[in-house]
Amino acid sequence: MRLLCAALLAVAVAGGCAPAARRGIAFSTWGSIDEIETLKPLLAEFERANPDVPVELIHIPDEYPHKVRLMAAARRMPDVLFLENQTLPGFARRGVLRDLAPFMADGSIKRAEFYPQTLAALTYKSTLYAIPRDLSNLAVFYNKALFDQAHVAYPEAEWTYERMVEKARSLTRGDQFGIGFAPYPIYWLPYLWSDGADVADPGLTRCTLLDPPALAALHRYLDLRKKYHCAPTEAQVGNARMSQLFAQGKLAMMVGGRWVVPGFRKKLAFDWDVAPFPRGKAGSIVDADASGWAIAESCREPEKAWRLIKFLAGQHACEAFTRSGLIVPARPDVASSKVFLDGKPAHSRVFLDAIPASRPTLTPPSYDEIVYELIDGLPAAWNGEQPLEETLKPIVKRIDALLQEDHS
Repeated sequence: MRLLCAALLAVAVAGGCAPAARRGIAFSTWGSIDEIETLKPLLAEFERANPDVPVELIHIPDEYPHKVRLMAAARRMPDVLFLENQTLPGFARRGVLRDLAPFMADGSIKRAEFYPQTLAALTYKSTLYAIPRDLSNLAVFYNKALFDQAHVAYPEAEWTYERMVEKARSLTRGDQFGIGFAPYPIYWLPYLWSDGADVADPGLTRCTLLDPPALAALHRYLDLRKKYHCAPTEAQVGNARMSQLFAQGKLAMMVGGRWVVPGFRKKLAFDWDVAPFPRGKAGSIVDADASGWAIAESCREPEKAWRLIKFLAGQHACEAFTRSGLIVPARPDVASSKVFLDGKPAHSRVFLDAIPASRPTLTPPSYDEIVYELIDGLPAAWNGEQPLEETLKPIVKRIDALLQEDHS
């Protein structure tokens, strides 16, 4: 197994250099050093059981989708790719991924082994393009010590937005804030979904952020800063991430995903737990996004690639990925086991209880560009420099154009 340097790979692609002929299966992924350290022994184990399938590991820690697109343009696509559902439609639309239904016909991997939401997330136009590893959703992390000091009751299972605000205001004092505020859509979309709104209509034909339900939900999110002053402004915390403030004891609650758990287990000296996202008019609805393994259309030995995916998607490998606390496993058999449920947070089942009502993020082929529009365009409203409606007008216009381009 060979680990390629992503920087050298990018230089080779950009410069037009033809890499040496591959032997075995080239497999690309992103991930932290800890995640790669989990992956390496699994790949070594696979190679011992499959000596005819050496694996060339291509680790791309930064700008992964962009660099894989460069590889596709240079006709140097990996044979097996780890992809998330947000970027999958763009690759599927370009015709660079294989339909996995013919491979599943061998019965070695069954749809019933995975949460249906993960399969739906990795399906584009009725075609399954990746076998899921994990289900990515959000919960509210809370600092039990700060709650205890302020004599505030912990979040309830059926709590509402109003109850969250009430607790957040009680927990805000000095440079300590009750609830986090992040400009990235992943963190504010549940406020829209839980109020029955979204960024676009179900047919992905137009942006709906100026429609009354979405606009009202965005105002409710902005109110955490502007009206209730229980969420920090950028001027108050600079570029600090909410997870950093939480770890420093300056944030009583934050909306986050399972990916912060390994770091919290190692670093946090105080007691902490998770609670469901608060209920809105439509309930408590968070994302059911997914990451999984796909096979490139250009793969010359798809049977060997499928063998690798079968191994990585199996219960044994899934348990290895889950053990550190990094993921919500896409397999219910692993999610309901001690491997996932034991250890901190004490109420890990919150992530599982959220799944039935959850939904994959709407991901048109232009998803990356739409997200950049939202990240780059909304700070004027988030920072109180411009009314929300005025900020949204040009953003909605640009997103409408992107959606129309997708359909054309």
